Amino acid sequence: KQPPRTKITSTVTTLIVAGITYALIVRQITPNYVDYSPVTDTVTDFAKQSVRDAYVAERVKQLKQEANDRRASREAVAKESKVETPRESVAGAGSATTKRVSEATSVKDISGERGYDDDTWHMIQANEPKDDECHVLPLSDYWGPQKVGEGSTTVADDAECCALCKQTATCRFWRTDPSNPGSCFTGVLPTVYMPPMYGQEHNKKTTSGTLYPNTPKYAGGGSEGWETCVHTMITSNGSPYMNWQTRIFYETWKKAASEKDSILRRFTRVLHRSTEDELMKLIPTWRVDPTHKDCDVYCDYAVKDRARAIYQWSQTQDAKQCSHILMAETDYLFIRSPPPSVVLAKGFSYGFMFGYIVPSYPNAKPASLELHDEAKDGPLKDVYQTGNAPQCIHRDDLERVSEVWAQKVELGETSETVKKVFGWVRDMYAWSFAAAAVRPKL
Repeated sequence: KQPPRTKITSTVTTLIVAGITYALIVRQITPNYVDYSPVTDTVTDFAKQSVRDAYVAERVKQLKQEANDRRASREAVAKESKVETPRESVAGAGSATTKRVSEATSVKDISGERGYDDDTWHMIQANEPKDDECHVLPLSDYWGPQKVGEGSTTVADDAECCALCKQTATCRFWRTDPSNPGSCFTGVLPTVYMPPMYGQEHNKKTTSGTLYPNTPKYAGGGSEGWETCVHTMITSNGSPYMNWQTRIFYETWKKAASEKDSILRRFTRVLHRSTEDELMKLIPTWRVDPTHKDCDVYCDYAVKDRARAIYQWSQTQDAKQCSHILMAETDYLFIRSPPPSVVLAKGFSYGFMFGYIVPSYPNAKPASLELHDEAKDGPLKDVYQTGNAPQCIHRDDLERVSEVWAQKVELGETSETVKKVFGWVRDMYAWSFAAAAVRPKL
């Protein structure tokens, strides 16, 4: 039997050895990422907003310097190749240097160019490839379809099943099943727009599709006095992280806007912040003082001022340069310019359906009813499952919806139920309720 003192010494020695071993293992298996820094590699430090912002600001500074170094290197290569100007180099043929310069000139700032007159707009619309009216999606299904039509009809393929749906009154959904060749189910869905179930998560074997209602396309802004184009608008509180995202998004916007017949013409960053920031002279910006000034640095919900800021901006001359506004967010990227078909007639908007925005869901209903009056604005099941972004909307509609949206956002900030149930998507819910509350409805 060991004396107590020996026992304690043995235990301490064991703990020291275990601690050293653990440290060596962690050091060995920790990935050596470029952004890895032992100084900030603690949950305690990064829990502080000031530490995160300082870290991001330093990384942004480093990345800027790296970008400047790469730019200087490209200019040196171009000079050695006797490429005097980008325009002259594009006229040449073939070399790798010419290709690089040509690509660089395609990313230009066109935010001052005018929109399209009606004749040009109609020509652009006519050149757009036709949409797949059947919206065929293999390995998919939809939740809760109710059968319409009587009897059983054998079809040869998906196209025939879709055609049968088109011929059947009230049909909005069709489905074929490879395990039952020739079968065709036609029906209606609980709501007009529903997200499909597909992918590994759902493991569906059927092919399905939906028939959406016809939405009127925009005929042109000549009679209204608008230039037909899309004004892209994002919001920010000017934090280093959002500014980093904004610079990337703006560059992808410029490239997309430079495509032939692009509908993208103007860009504005709506900055809800007490002071100007580093991007004021780099990116077209409209600044407004926030109601919640603590969000300049840190607050529990950084987009509290977004809706009100957008409403105030919608009343400015800057918001009246194009017929339509595309509301986007700083963490988006443009892969290419949107097609003309996203530009709809006044009273309609083109948005994204979010599967997690379900106002009528039982758990969401208590919060929904604090922001939505069913007796006045219709049942919850008819509220669109969308949000403010991405949303392409006529600028007049944005002005009338954003006023109600701002009111509902502020109302939600006074309700613990809304904040607890809807969490970080509460302003998205507020947008959906605002769209249902305006007259005429959006």
